[in-house]
Amino acid sequence: MRLRMFRGLMLSAMALLLGGCARSDALWMVTQDLCMTNYHLRRDSAPCQQIYQPQRKEQGFSVLQNPRYLYHFILVPNLAMSGIESIALSREGRTDYFGYAWLMRYRLMAVYGADVPDDKLGMVINSAWGRSQNQLHIHLTCLREDVRRQLQAERPYISEQWRPLPDRLLNHTYYARRVMQPAAMGIYPIASVARHFHLSPPQLAEYGVALIPTTFSGEKGFILLTTRRGWDKGNRASVESLLDKRCEILTAPPASGFTLTRAAAAQSRYTSATPPAAGR
Repeated sequence: MRLRMFRGLMLSAMALLLGGCARSDALWMVTQDLCMTNYHLRRDSAPCQQIYQPQRKEQGFSVLQNPRYLYHFILVPNLAMSGIESIALSREGRTDYFGYAWLMRYRLMAVYGADVPDDKLGMVINSAWGRSQNQLHIHLTCLREDVRRQLQAERPYISEQWRPLPDRLLNHTYYARRVMQPAAMGIYPIASVARHFHLSPPQLAEYGVALIPTTFSGEKGFILLTTRRGWDKGNRASVESLLDKRCEILTAPPASGFTLTRAAAAQSRYTSATPPAAGR
């Protein structure tokens, strides 16, 4: 009973911190003051879904489920870093945060109760002008239906080189390139943007980046997207606008649902790709 009350209080605190008027260090307070403290005291990652903390702290991260949108998951490094412009993202041996975020999509499927097609999902990181939190974090949730349709239609024009999309996406200019591989590990979208546009870490602060799974001629791959603050009127490079946290793109799951066996198999695929992690 006490444990249930404790978890309830922490979830309430997280909802308040992550509300519409959240302070800019809310994510850091949740992961460090609530999740990490609870884990050290009780070996329980709540209110986070998971804490992965290897010996090298710079490789660790926490996973949050948005208390307002159950299909919205957020990956937050356990090391303090401001955002896309963090110098740590340009160092040798940097952590593949986008790769880890993609491996954790099984959590969304478990909540949904069924498999979710890869091309209905997306991962993004906002610019410094398009975010509310000054701690690096990656969003994982569903794509907007109109964004998905446009990207599917424009796949023939997306090559392995960065090029502007033929049409503006949600009234904003985006550059895109494709990567032909079935998994997100090893793509490093932020580094790709920095190399192409010759950006220093501080200059990256004006860019938002997205990684969208899709297929090209039946072969699995990803679309990398980026936009810059000021490229268009009202463009703050808040690429989170490409996503739909309510996941209206998903229909009602089938009656059979996402069985416990399949959920366990999905989790096994995740844990086999990463070292053992503390979590729920």
